[in-house]
Amino acid sequence: MRVSLLTSTLASTISSLIALMSLSSLGCSAGKTTGDDSFDDPDTSGSTDDVSGFDLGSPFTDVSGRDGTPCTGIACQQVDCPGGGSTTVSGTVYAPNGKLPLYNVIVYVPNGELSPLKAGAQCDKCGSIASGSPIVTALTDYKGNFTLSNVPVGSNIPLVIQLGKWRRKVSIPTVTACTDTKLTDHNLTRLPKNQSEGDMPRIAVTTGGCDRLSCMLPKVGIDASEFGVKGSKAAVHFYSAGGASGPAGMTDAKPFWSSTAELMKYDIAIFSCECYEAPSTKDATSYKAVTDYLAAGGRIFTTDFQYTWYKYSPDPGLKAIGNIPGGAPTGESPMIIDKSFPKGKALADWMGYVDPTASGGTVKPDYVFDNIYTINKASVQQWMYSGPPHPRVITVNTPVGKPVEDQCGKAVHLDAHINQTDNVDTTYPAGCKSPILQGEEAFAFFFFDLASCIQKEDAPPKVPPVR
Repeated sequence: MRVSLLTSTLASTISSLIALMSLSSLGCSAGKTTGDDSFDDPDTSGSTDDVSGFDLGSPFTDVSGRDGTPCTGIACQQVDCPGGGSTTVSGTVYAPNGKLPLYNVIVYVPNGELSPLKAGAQCDKCGSIASGSPIVTALTDYKGNFTLSNVPVGSNIPLVIQLGKWRRKVSIPTVTACTDTKLTDHNLTRLPKNQSEGDMPRIAVTTGGCDRLSCMLPKVGIDASEFGVKGSKAAVHFYSAGGASGPAGMTDAKPFWSSTAELMKYDIAIFSCECYEAPSTKDATSYKAVTDYLAAGGRIFTTDFQYTWYKYSPDPGLKAIGNIPGGAPTGESPMIIDKSFPKGKALADWMGYVDPTASGGTVKPDYVFDNIYTINKASVQQWMYSGPPHPRVITVNTPVGKPVEDQCGKAVHLDAHINQTDNVDTTYPAGCKSPILQGEEAFAFFFFDLASCIQKEDAPPKVPPVR
């Protein structure tokens, strides 16, 4: 009995030593590191041969971290490589259609379970990842590309792709030590098409007779099953504004945007142009409700005559974001992208990358208008302009005038019509037949950017630190 036990223990020890020698032959030694080196984290470097607490049953289990604390989970599968090398994973993040690359998306390897995301609008803060105890993190560039360094080695390594409440968790089949694992399957590194694949923000769309904004949504890959009306389990709900057509069963938009409680059920609200200011579809109660929604963390996207949400807001700060005569006079096309700030340059680079016809830093939507003459540059970011030299695309963080760390919501206004080609009716999305239009490409950039946490638009994004 003793001989048998001794033999078994010796065999296990020899097996583990062979595994360690195998790692050594790769020029790697097991040990947890702190993650992304681009941050000024405290230097916790130490001897790479410290294997105290090492369980001889596995070359990756219970290896002490460099700060002397035992590692846990797959953090114990991180390895050190010779000559300053690293185990990396690289790839490109796409919209749900697997075709459109996305900018400023967080990619990370979690070391724990993801917490459920709260439904509806809330005040998101930048600088942290929702959950999962990230081990290593990265952000995508304007081409959608990312590289994660010091990734745990092994099979079925979890990977999270997250942009606000867009979140999808997948598994990398194999990560090999001290090499770059390139993820080339677009289906692996895209955002979810539907709620069965991952998390999606809740989106409200009000229809309008002059701009088929909603046709962008199926073109970027959102499943038809996710388009519905109030009360459905779909991620996107449609409301009728100004009698415009849309999916069957829509309820009227006025009660919706006249109730802060109803608005707060949605992370993002897209208000399509109604062809005029449409005072019959909104009133003082509506303007206050939308203003309160923005202040509490809501995000809205507006075009052309939907400037009314700013011009008639009861909040003096939101009302004073600029001089908005309105009336939809014609502006010059194309619109010129303002590249004087980091995210504006990223937009120009992204547009030129996804659409060579926009490589000159311009965007040509179906129509351009001249509703806004000037902006308050202290609170408003200009993204595009055209002649006369007036703002055409602007964003404003809310509450207006608060420090960015106290702001929760955001509004995007495009002084243009994005799509007058397709048809939105009870058969939606069947009538959205055209290839993605250039105005829709610009809309897509801001649509996904709206999902991200509030930050200063004139500051470059930062890779979130590991926990």
